[in-house]
Amino acid sequence: MEPFGGQRFAANRKIRQQWGEILATLDELIGLKIKTIRKGSGMSQIELAEKLGLSFQQVQKYEKGVTRISVLRLQQISEALGVPMAVFFEKADRTLQVAGPVMAYGGVEEEIQAPFDREGMILLKLFRRIKNRKIREGLLKQLRGIIELQGEQ
Repeated sequence: MEPFGGQRFAANRKIRQQWGEILATLDELIGLKIKTIRKGSGMSQIELAEKLGLSFQQVQKYEKGVTRISVLRLQQISEALGVPMAVFFEKADRTLQVAGPVMAYGGVEEEIQAPFDREGMILLKLFRRIKNRKIREGLLKQLRGIIELQGEQ
């Protein structure tokens, strides 16, 4: 047996590290849900910030998962957005259905269903970094083609 429980300290350190990674991912997940719901309802960061008595920069930090949100603040956000607080705790592999029709990319009115698994979040972040509209449209066209090909298999 190691003095001072060396193995136990190493195991505890690893567990704390894993929990830290899980919490960071959860912060990003909740932030993305807040952003999706806010945008789906047509509310700006400034409008949400005013309802919460915060700066829009603080709302931006919440949405990016940079700043952890307290339970009280999350309750205030859910009230400001008009959604039940439970929405923020749905499993990561489910989709969040935003109430109400929204103009989707390309001008088609449809319900937004945002993927909240890790790959979906990465894909969304990368797609939003593409500034050129024609490139975005081309990528969407390619993705639709891939989906059609999958249906033929």
